[in-house]
Amino acid sequence: MIGRVLARTAPIGRSTVRGTNRTVSNAAAGKVNASATTAMEYKQQHPRQLRRLPRVEGGASAAEQAVSNILYNTPTAPKMQTERHILDCLAQDEPGVLSRVTGIMAARGFNIDTLVASKTEVPGLSRMTLVLKGPAIVMEQAKKQLEDLVPIWAVLDYSHTQIIERESLLVKVSIAKPGADGDAAASDFMDSQERLRALRQLADLFKGQVLDVGPSTAVVSLNAKSDRIDAFLKLARPFGILEAVRSGLMAMPRSGSATMFESEQSAPQATITHDEAPDLSNLPPS
Repeated sequence: MIGRVLARTAPIGRSTVRGTNRTVSNAAAGKVNASATTAMEYKQQHPRQLRRLPRVEGGASAAEQAVSNILYNTPTAPKMQTERHILDCLAQDEPGVLSRVTGIMAARGFNIDTLVASKTEVPGLSRMTLVLKGPAIVMEQAKKQLEDLVPIWAVLDYSHTQIIERESLLVKVSIAKPGADGDAAASDFMDSQERLRALRQLADLFKGQVLDVGPSTAVVSLNAKSDRIDAFLKLARPFGILEAVRSGLMAMPRSGSATMFESEQSAPQATITHDEAPDLSNLPPS
């Protein structure tokens, strides 16, 4: 009997404790609700002001300005330095060699400025001189491909070598009075002679020759470096150039480091120290 009474009284004590805890929690909640402000009331009393985001005005001008800013701020890609290369190919004299050489250069993207091909003093051996511009790295690959060709004996690179370069020019210039026809009258003959005299003076300055003279035209021959030929054509343009033929660059290496014509060396000259004695075999005869 006593054990049953204890078992019955235990749940009564637990329920009493739980009830008291619920009463305390309800009372605390009432105090909080009475002194605190709800979120909805706070939002109603303090309305939030949203900031406007910056925007770009629409239109073609705004888009053009944005694109220009992007292009201005974008770094440019580094360009490969192009150099002037002079190649001399010794090849077997047979059909199709020239087309194969130019095909390799065209595949590499090289634009050939001048090309001179002719026979040599050795029977069956031809020589081709090419002047082109392009990157040095690509040029090395092109040289290796040229050397792999069966008809090619050797490929010589004169780009950084002391060489003698010459180019021939034939140009036909008008000496008639401007506005006159081919058959110059007696009154225009003196004017054509004056123009011919001025043309001869110009050719003498460049060490050229007047090969042919007609009633209204004259043919001048010039053998010099490429830049001197360009200068002569620029000065002869006021006369009236009718025809012009250029042979292309012909190159040959010099015999030694010490030469008589130091001003004609296109490649960088070798530095000579004072301690080294010059080779007397390379000096010109006294």
